[in-house]
Amino acid sequence: MKEKNIFFDLDGTLLDSRERLYRLFQNLVPASKLTFDDYWALKRNKISHKEILINQFAYTAEDFTRFEQIWLNNIESAEWLSFDKPFEGVTAYLQELSKTNSLYIVTARQLEDQALQQVDKFNWNRFFEKVFVTNGLQDKFELIANSIKTSSTDWLVGDTGKDIQTGKRLGVKTAAVFSGFLSKEVLMEYKPDVIASSVLELNFNA
Repeated sequence: MKEKNIFFDLDGTLLDSRERLYRLFQNLVPASKLTFDDYWALKRNKISHKEILINQFAYTAEDFTRFEQIWLNNIESAEWLSFDKPFEGVTAYLQELSKTNSLYIVTARQLEDQALQQVDKFNWNRFFEKVFVTNGLQDKFELIANSIKTSSTDWLVGDTGKDIQTGKRLGVKTAAVFSGFLSKEVLMEYKPDVIASSVLELNFNA
């Protein structure tokens, strides 16, 4: 019998998706001279696209609405997903962890088929009991609560404040990683049980 359930967010937690988001932003905003580091310094401090575009590029509300629609139509397309890559060491880490624990992916992706294809591409299906995808219809809490009986020894791992809030609602332990979309300082505001620079640093038996 497996020791515990561990729920992993996908983007920013197991997969490095930063290049995909940065490249698409630059493609949609030709006037942008932001470097990769410039862009992520803003995003990791919770500066939204709307704030960036209005404050730095004089976008109107109508301009932003148009940008947002094009962004949503493209961000999960195969062309842009091709820039994603697993964080170094994650595949071996998951293989070892899956021997004694039940692992799940829980992602807020809008397109389930694309998410499943990506998991298959990295040959991760063998490690996970199930991949939960919100599809824009449910939130992560609902997906887990309606499918898995959790306990206080289970874990939810993610790179956003919402992930930590979801774990707390479920009554499981929470681990925040600042390998993804938010900085350590921002994530600490949500009071996770553990915070680390990478999933590789997490010890679920501590």
